[in-house]
Amino acid sequence: MKWNSSFVIGIEVIDAQHKKIFEHLLAIENSVAKRDPWHILRFLLDELASYMKFHLAVEEAMLEVIRYPARANHHESHLSIMKQIAELEAALKHSDDGANLVRFFENWFLRHVLAGDRDYVAFIKKEFPQLAERSGA
Repeated sequence: MKWNSSFVIGIEVIDAQHKKIFEHLLAIENSVAKRDPWHILRFLLDELASYMKFHLAVEEAMLEVIRYPARANHHESHLSIMKQIAELEAALKHSDDGANLVRFFENWFLRHVLAGDRDYVAFIKKEFPQLAERSGA
């Protein structure tokens, strides 16, 4: 999967973070394709998980500040993804098959960015048009 303009939500700082997540995903995909040893894949997954925690915290703080009505649901989706990452990390210890990992993250990224994040962008455009204008949303 390659980054393309359909992933852009129009909030500069979030788009930059999404690109960084995508770079981590690409590194994992390349590692799986090269059949790197487990410890390399584990390191890359740890890096991705750490960055995602940062990104999700930034996103949640922003949603809290703007008082996004569905922020509790968005928070729940974030908790779910972090739980699934932990489960994948555990499963990876017993298998060197990272293909499921790559598919999982690609599917999550597409669902999260193209659906979940677009909802709060619509809210920002409606309730805070001046923010949308500044960020290009």
